[in-house]
Amino acid sequence: MTYFKDNKKIISPDLINQIRTKFQAFKNIVIEYCEESSIQGLKYIGERKRPFFDRIIWLFAVIISISLCYYLIGNIFNQRTKTPVIVTFNEKVTPVWDIPFPTVTICPETKYHTNLFNYTKVYQKVKDKQNLTKEETDMFDAIAQTCVVSRLFLDQRLAIAYSSDLIKAMLTVAPTLNETLSECLFKKYSDGVEQTCNALFDTILTNEGICFTFNSLKSNYYRPELLKVRKADFIGTRFENDKEIKWDLENGYDPKANEDAFPYRALDAGDLQSLVVTLADRIEDKQEICRNYVQGFKIAVHTPGEDIQILSNNYINVPLDQSVSITITPKVVTSDDLRHYTPEERQCYYQNEPYLRYFKVYTQANCELEWLTNATLLECGCVKFAMPRNASHLVCGYESDYCVDLITSYSRTLTFRKEKDMELKHSCYEKGDCKNYCLPTCFSIEYNAEIKHQNIIDYAQVLKTKVDPFASFKYNFSTTRISQISIHFNDHQFNGLKRSELYSTTDLIANCGGLLGLFMGVSILSMVEFVYFFTLRILTNWTNTTKIQENKSNGNNAFWTRSVRHPRIFKIHQSKPNSSIRFRK
Repeated sequence: MTYFKDNKKIISPDLINQIRTKFQAFKNIVIEYCEESSIQGLKYIGERKRPFFDRIIWLFAVIISISLCYYLIGNIFNQRTKTPVIVTFNEKVTPVWDIPFPTVTICPETKYHTNLFNYTKVYQKVKDKQNLTKEETDMFDAIAQTCVVSRLFLDQRLAIAYSSDLIKAMLTVAPTLNETLSECLFKKYSDGVEQTCNALFDTILTNEGICFTFNSLKSNYYRPELLKVRKADFIGTRFENDKEIKWDLENGYDPKANEDAFPYRALDAGDLQSLVVTLADRIEDKQEICRNYVQGFKIAVHTPGEDIQILSNNYINVPLDQSVSITITPKVVTSDDLRHYTPEERQCYYQNEPYLRYFKVYTQANCELEWLTNATLLECGCVKFAMPRNASHLVCGYESDYCVDLITSYSRTLTFRKEKDMELKHSCYEKGDCKNYCLPTCFSIEYNAEIKHQNIIDYAQVLKTKVDPFASFKYNFSTTRISQISIHFNDHQFNGLKRSELYSTTDLIANCGGLLGLFMGVSILSMVEFVYFFTLRILTNWTNTTKIQENKSNGNNAFWTRSVRHPRIFKIHQSKPNSSIRFRK
């Protein structure tokens, strides 16, 4: 207790003795812990008769060990926080029948039939600034969308936008599916797949104009608003799926799906499980003013479910009069259960996480196309004819190409004003943070295509070796030139990749426990021991010390004491001054 004397605060001697006693009890606990602890080095610091210099050396050794252990464990936690996911090879090989055959998109370099529209004549009128009729204007604007050469010489840069009638005009003069694709064959000996071009291919719209696609999931991945516009654009062409889809990017094929389930899959590598297509092009449709001297076809190989609109990066040129064999090497990335990490930490999205305005299914290609569409609409006031849109969006005419090309070329480096940047981000996903939008999907398939060999077609030899010598050949080689492609897998199995945790909970405990054991000899029981000594044990000592003080203050000859090395409580009883001391537990 405290009292005041001459306006000065005086501490009671009893309180001082009580504090000293408790401090001594705490000191005894520390010494006892150092002597009894399983942590290496502490016993040499706490020994009573150990020389002071030895204690200092061991103290420094313990501090250095603790510091190194703290530093290395900190590195593990930092690495787990910054890069918690690692991509490694899958332990098992994957057969090709576990994944779908790629979607194959074929775009002819011929964009219009010269007998249906004289583009050269109208182009010259535009160059000479002559007046055009309404029909010539609409048709010229439609064809100019895909004519690379002529657009370079047009100096009109008026931001004029057109409606979707542009696409209908494009369809009117473009080569049709039956005119471009002559013979189609997938899996030579398969009875469950109809071997006709109309059954295997569909007409689609890309930035290259009218193209044809195989094994595409088409409308199943579009949202109703976009599907409504696309149906209106493709009047007269088949756009609905007539097959039940048995495959999903994350879950794979339905276990009950047969070998001819849709989307189609190959059961092996090589020609017998390949897609073979014969392509035709009319000689009179040669269009140097539109596509320069490059004639033939562009072939894109991509994942089913992706709306491929930008054929500017990954495609194969197939010239006329040549037979090309293309081999496919798939790259499949799967993921363990990483949903407890944020997309920024794992650097990928599961399909049900981000929301896309135009697509039901998220893929990186669909996201980038949607972002580019939003940027083009924001900057140019219209969208490119092949971009997804709703009914209220205008379609850009060729006069807006400068703006559209600028956005497309610098889509990844353009810096918009703050309010525009925020608008773009919010239009990317209608919910969620768009800071890291357009990340890859956690389950993805890529098809790396390369030309295996290329041969020039000998038309004379073709005529001699036709299967039915009494049947008339489909094409007149004096007016038609053909090419042929064969696409197949390179091998019947492949090594996939897998995203997994860099440090799982078990790995984290094992690594930290190994470092603690290596540098300090610490185990789980060592931690329990530390908690025990400095909680329960110290409270017990302080309680016993208080009892000792109370007994002494009451003048009781019986008193309590505690042994440091043998923590038992003994009552010492002295019956007579000269009698022997008896210990009773």
